[in-house]
Amino acid sequence: MSLKHYLRMAYKEARLTSEADLSTVQHLDGILQSDHENLVLVYGGSFNPPHRGHLDVLLSGLRPEVAAIAIVILPSEDYHLRHKVANSHPDFFLQQKRRVDILSAISSILKDKLAFSHLIGPDKLSLRDPLAIFPYELPRLLVTNKARHVAAQFLPGGKPVIWDGFGDRSRCSPDYGNEYEGRESGQAEIVLWTCTGVGDSIPVKRGYYLQFTKAVSADIKSTDLRGALIQSHLLDEASLDKLSAKDLLVILAPILM
Repeated sequence: MSLKHYLRMAYKEARLTSEADLSTVQHLDGILQSDHENLVLVYGGSFNPPHRGHLDVLLSGLRPEVAAIAIVILPSEDYHLRHKVANSHPDFFLQQKRRVDILSAISSILKDKLAFSHLIGPDKLSLRDPLAIFPYELPRLLVTNKARHVAAQFLPGGKPVIWDGFGDRSRCSPDYGNEYEGRESGQAEIVLWTCTGVGDSIPVKRGYYLQFTKAVSADIKSTDLRGALIQSHLLDEASLDKLSAKDLLVILAPILM
């Protein structure tokens, strides 16, 4: 069945949403396969505002090394975001619905076989408790250093450090055709490292680290971006709420490109 159909049935059965909300489930064209596991990445964050670093993480999750059938984007609830920005430019506040509208506008650039995994950048990774990602729990985690590199998360030989509760890492070197033809394994520009949980019951915990060897984009901090946007456009929550998604994209264009 299709992932869109699966999620619609799941939401309806669990009574977590209304018929009106179900009609908004879009861009989920992945087809679930009954003969193997289907990986769905869950990319959660504040996205206040969305920027190029977010897009880099999102696009890296679509790499063939990962083989995910879809990515579900979950912007933080408003109450969580207000607490987060209370001491860092709280005037720049995009309500969850507005953040969903922006992300949707940018993008218009079998139950036991469905596996959900967090998708995060390395700045969100806790080596002592990797799966502790508020506000929902998933048994898997994919870290990508496309938008930001944290040197302390790698050993001298280049392998990612071992996370607490997980075993040693193995390098995944699948064959994806001409893109990697003629390259030796040690010269790959992108490497996927995998590891499994230690001493856990089913579902087994799994960790993935998608390592990009080329230089990553410049370090981007949402706090600094909010301050610059407030200063250059005289924005606050009231004015942000009046702007359309199209107008917001015009303002955010420099930090998305």
